[in-house]
Amino acid sequence: MSIKARPIRFSPTGKLITIAIIAACFFWVIRGLGAVLIPFIGAMITAYLFNPMITWLHRRTRIGRAYWIGVLYVTVGALLYIAWRTLGPVIEREYNGLLAQIPHTLNLIQQELLLLSPMTIAGVSVDVGPVNEALREAIADFSRQLPEHLPHLVAVAFETVLLFVTYLIITFYLLLEAPRIVEWMYRLVPEPYRDEIRMLGDQIDRILAGYVRGTLLLIPIMATLTTIALIALGVRYALVLGIVTGVLETIPLLGPWSAAGIAIIVALFQAPAPWGWPAWLVAGTIGLTYFVLRMFEDNFIIPHVVGPAVHLHPMLVIFAILAGGALGGPFGLFVSIPVAAVARLLLRYLYYKLIDVAEPPPPPPPDRQDNRTSSPVESPAAISAPSVD
Repeated sequence: MSIKARPIRFSPTGKLITIAIIAACFFWVIRGLGAVLIPFIGAMITAYLFNPMITWLHRRTRIGRAYWIGVLYVTVGALLYIAWRTLGPVIEREYNGLLAQIPHTLNLIQQELLLLSPMTIAGVSVDVGPVNEALREAIADFSRQLPEHLPHLVAVAFETVLLFVTYLIITFYLLLEAPRIVEWMYRLVPEPYRDEIRMLGDQIDRILAGYVRGTLLLIPIMATLTTIALIALGVRYALVLGIVTGVLETIPLLGPWSAAGIAIIVALFQAPAPWGWPAWLVAGTIGLTYFVLRMFEDNFIIPHVVGPAVHLHPMLVIFAILAGGALGGPFGLFVSIPVAAVARLLLRYLYYKLIDVAEPPPPPPPDRQDNRTSSPVESPAAISAPSVD
């Protein structure tokens, strides 16, 4: 008796169970990889940033993508070499000077704490000696352990080189195969819904591209402006502080003011004080300088550099930052805003699917009510729900 062969069919419950098992295994593996993921994540971000340029050059010249990727590597390497030869010695000198100043600063803080015991609050003498003693011991321990926490370059040199080479190789292959990877992902979607998902993917791409490229341009702009301002104020280590400020600009809301606090602390314990000013005037001037730069950034630089890629309510921004830091640590802080913007777009899309209504285009921003040439991100095409009956 012969049995007719037939393919295996999953029931709806079986499909859900299979997807849940695959998702659980995926997140378990990702969680256990740790530092191994760093070069792959960096490669994906780099390939995402430079893929439009490589694609444009390939289409315009009809020369292979591998050639233009090689040109990109050589050009970026040459620019980094020139920058390091020009600014490297200055950065190294200021960085070493800043490290050497840390023990002196900690000693000054301990001396200031000694002056606070006892202190008078509202006419009542309060003994804060035990608190000061605990703080002094913590600072002393930190001073003793500081050299031990500095990077051991010799011990990690091989691992760093290996991860960097991995990053370069993965970036090369991602840039080389980018068109095939994108098409492969869209082919996973059933054909009747492919065009709609492609439109949704284009909107997500515009959000991420606008935010990431704009933020990366914001780093050198704010680093340069801050360095110039700190040099004019006579603050030491202005170049290092400017670079730190530019990098911290990538952390929304918290980053700029953290950079201001670092600059104020460095200037307060600088001997002699900038321009011979008292400490309160130094702190106030640097704080005002950072405030002015922040207002200039918000009103002039961000609208023209970052553009309208991400528009989130301030309360949602605060929640996204706190949630990103709690879930993903420092990396979560960096990606919290674009992830929140994409999540808002997807939730909007799913909401209109759940109520079986075509998604309407959002209204233009208030400053563009009379100018209908708004950005593609803020005016996505309406997505009609295909019939599934």
